[in-house]
Amino acid sequence: MKKYILLFLCSILIAQTNIVQTHITMVSTSNVFAEYYDCGCPNNPLGGLARKAHFINTQMINMSKQDPILLDAGNMLFDSNEVNPDKLPLKDKKYKAENLVRAMELLDHDVINVGSNDFKGGLDFLTDVTSRTTIKFVSANLYDKNEELLFLPYHIVSSKGLDIGIIGLSEATKHNSVINKDFVSEGNKNIDKIIDSVDIVVILIDISDDNTIDLASAFPRADYIFLSGVKYFTEPKAQQRQDGPFIYAGGIQGKRLSIVNLYLKDPKTSITDASPSFSRMNYISNSLKRYKSKDSSKTLNEIYAGEPGMLQLIDNYKKESKELEEFLQEEFKNNNFNLFTIIDLKKSMQEDKKVADFVKKVAANADFPFEKR
Repeated sequence: MKKYILLFLCSILIAQTNIVQTHITMVSTSNVFAEYYDCGCPNNPLGGLARKAHFINTQMINMSKQDPILLDAGNMLFDSNEVNPDKLPLKDKKYKAENLVRAMELLDHDVINVGSNDFKGGLDFLTDVTSRTTIKFVSANLYDKNEELLFLPYHIVSSKGLDIGIIGLSEATKHNSVINKDFVSEGNKNIDKIIDSVDIVVILIDISDDNTIDLASAFPRADYIFLSGVKYFTEPKAQQRQDGPFIYAGGIQGKRLSIVNLYLKDPKTSITDASPSFSRMNYISNSLKRYKSKDSSKTLNEIYAGEPGMLQLIDNYKKESKELEEFLQEEFKNNNFNLFTIIDLKKSMQEDKKVADFVKKVAANADFPFEKR
């Protein structure tokens, strides 16, 4: 629950400013690799569609009154050869992929980028399954042999009176039936098409692990870039370039949700990334609570009366927290405001009954082992 504190701190600070701003929430995953359940990791089994649905429905929609834009940066539909391969025959992999799309419909997913791993069932299967869903599958640089786009290049989502243009790209796709045009030029070509008609530009990119391109410089007019392909995930404390798009990686197997809370005062002006400062405040808050847990009946000064070093540390923490709070309140009053956090989908989290029941039904109808590890 500790990471939720970051979101609650934000709500408190914003309420104190009495400034009305448009609040947009985006939730992204990447490299899900056809995982319905958690990752099966023995020490820390994170992930699961039903946990994801429960968190979004309770913590975001019901509690925070947000209707988040749900995104996936690519590589959702099939297992990975390198990460927990399921070793199933192709027909069974297709069964999992097709029903995973149906599960995403239950979650009201908005946009999914087509990643290189999504072609594992063949081009015909992929174009068929993505054409029979309400979810928008996008890719702006993948063409067929006749140089026709295989998918929508972008989709525009309207929320709170704002238009968010979401472009899909893949640097990593290599398939004999697909022409992979330069993702930088194709991405910027599509930014040209939508830049005057949207308020926020989001790019979803499937990138190879050995990519060396400076994505912020390659797409300077984008506001956000969400990555798949890479295995790491971005920490909220990571410093972002203030003169370019904010870039976030979500890790693998749907273990975590990458959440962006964006508070817009004027869509035409730059966005301040408050995430590192909020992350620091969260760290200080948790540290002070941990120190006080030694004896909840006493004040911190009473607990550590004989430890001048600890008393100095506590005093420094309190001063730093106050300075950060004042700084962030001022920033929120005057600027567009970005808060990024990562939520681990832990084993202790509850599951959404509707999604859990759907997964059980899919597993029961499978003629191969589908059960939770």
